[in-house]
Amino acid sequence: MCGVPPVAVDQVVEPQFGDVFGCRIEQYHEVDNEANNEHVDDLENVDEERTQIQTQGRHVQGVSCTVPNMPGTSEVRHNITVSDSDNTITWVIPGADSYSFGIGRSSTLATQEPTCMIYKAVRRDEGTYFQVRSFVNQHSCPLEEVHRRHRQASAVIIGEVIAPRLQQHDGRLMRPKDIIADMKTMYGIQVMYSKAHDALQYALSLTYGTHEESFKLLPSFAYILEQQNPGTITDLQCADDDTFLYFFMSLGSSIRGFRRCMRPVIAVDGTHLKGRFGGTMFVATAQDGNEQVYPIAFGYGDSENNLSWEWFLECLRGALGHIDDLVFIFDRHASIEAGISKVFPYATHTICCWHFGENMKKRFHRKDVADIMDSAARTYSEFNYNRHMEELHRLHKGAFEYAIAAGPHKWSRVHCPQRRYRLMTTNVAECINSCLKFARQLPMMTLAEFIRNMLQKWFHDRHAAARSMRHQLTDAAHLVILKRVEKCNYMTVNPVDWNIFSVKLKGNQWTVNLHSKTCTCNKFQMDHFPCSHALAAARERNLDYTSLCADYYKRETLIDAYSVPIMPVGHPSSWVVPSDIASRVVLNPKSKRQSGRPMEGRHASSSERTTTQSCRRCGQSGHNSRRCSNPPMVNEGPSISVPDEYRRKCSICHSIGHNKQTCPEKDSTVE
Repeated sequence: MCGVPPVAVDQVVEPQFGDVFGCRIEQYHEVDNEANNEHVDDLENVDEERTQIQTQGRHVQGVSCTVPNMPGTSEVRHNITVSDSDNTITWVIPGADSYSFGIGRSSTLATQEPTCMIYKAVRRDEGTYFQVRSFVNQHSCPLEEVHRRHRQASAVIIGEVIAPRLQQHDGRLMRPKDIIADMKTMYGIQVMYSKAHDALQYALSLTYGTHEESFKLLPSFAYILEQQNPGTITDLQCADDDTFLYFFMSLGSSIRGFRRCMRPVIAVDGTHLKGRFGGTMFVATAQDGNEQVYPIAFGYGDSENNLSWEWFLECLRGALGHIDDLVFIFDRHASIEAGISKVFPYATHTICCWHFGENMKKRFHRKDVADIMDSAARTYSEFNYNRHMEELHRLHKGAFEYAIAAGPHKWSRVHCPQRRYRLMTTNVAECINSCLKFARQLPMMTLAEFIRNMLQKWFHDRHAAARSMRHQLTDAAHLVILKRVEKCNYMTVNPVDWNIFSVKLKGNQWTVNLHSKTCTCNKFQMDHFPCSHALAAARERNLDYTSLCADYYKRETLIDAYSVPIMPVGHPSSWVVPSDIASRVVLNPKSKRQSGRPMEGRHASSSERTTTQSCRRCGQSGHNSRRCSNPPMVNEGPSISVPDEYRRKCSICHSIGHNKQTCPEKDSTVE
């Protein structure tokens, strides 16, 4: 354990036994004049410039004032030895081997920094004395001395130290192992992992508040959010005992932008929360004309079940109203499908083709069948779709039947009743979950404010970026146009009339109608965006290609989508909330997350794990030891021989080296 640095005064500094050892400090005797004289005689050879020792009226600090068989003050003799190597004085008081201790000193105390003085003492067998045996000038607590009740490095103190820099420069939250490294580097102390974890939780509560305070302020936060951002829709549901159930939030700027400027395709998904009470966050997102994620609504519930998803979708319908040609994309979760069928029966329900392909990999353990299915799902042509499905049928009949049973109208672009545009996956919703990876462990109100602040920054930055675009289309749409224009140089265009053209390339032929904005390749009408054949026909008529694009992909539409800013709500101390809202009681939910460290990321599916099967007999991959026909591999290194009595024997002939299936006497035993 660490001691206390000496006091910078021009006299000898005595060790503080009470601070170092936790003993009772008392002054048990005063040296008389005779002893003082002898003491001075013993110090004649000591350099007076290096140290000044005052003996008149000096008190020696000990541990007891009533010591058995302690010699009187007239019998005390002080034997002093001076060591220049370690700059200490050892003061020995004889008398039944009472005790001794070290006294540190310095030659120029005015210029020398005080150092930690560590005294190690042992208890004497003859009485209640302590003897100082060693002195360490520089010392740091080893790992063996670390314990959770260390007062100088408690979890509270460490939490207060790390709170200002809780979030790293790269946006990542500080982890317990980062705290351990920082405490070792900055202060030279070793911290246990459990204490670092407790310090992190305390720092989170200091910075972002506690979960209890968050649920208590949630009604006031929802009220202020609606007041500061007109058109915002919030909904807070509690049980009969005032415990938290659900919370919904959709900002007015997002609702307005989706209804006016976005393609009517919504991706919905759910992700787990990593806070104290767990739960699930529901997300509904779209994609703007610049291929950026456009969040629409957020919800919070206990889990992904039928009731929670139905509640979230009802709140979403109340916020958006009726949308023509609405399309939903989800990951085939049974609760999502049931909720969409009940709340949005007029909408088109589609599934994510990526998740559908991953399910096929997991079910049939074949990556090639999933790739063929993905090609069939993304094609725009009925002819190409049939060609891919025939190939899938020849390759694996079970995979073909599985794809047909799922419904081609749900996963195939060409069979979808409504336009899916260029959105075939739920990647826009997965991106939101990734952006909130850190925030999903925060309290409920803090998480909602984090999302509001994130959208505030997105709307501001994207509005400024859209105004600085140099083309009539968005940057992403303009880049696609440039790639498709390059193909036009190899095409032959033959006009049929003023609006209809025949376009040929490498023996293939397509018919383009610029008036109806259609092409036999189906890309033009399905995406509301010109294909390469339509661009070739437009160049033949010297038409501006931007007139062939839908308004979703234009710069002015993108500016309008982010034109309404998202306003902050301010600090809770500045909120002016009606008394009936401020007094509403919202308690913690009854459910809590499971004990243990929360999962940082999602569980990878079996198809995502890159595992290679290897045979333990021959060491080659692609098969196991049961199907191995290769000779066993030779181990050139040292091996441990197993006695024959512990090796597996044949149940027929009781020999070693084979089993009953390969036994040579197998046929002779069968009669």
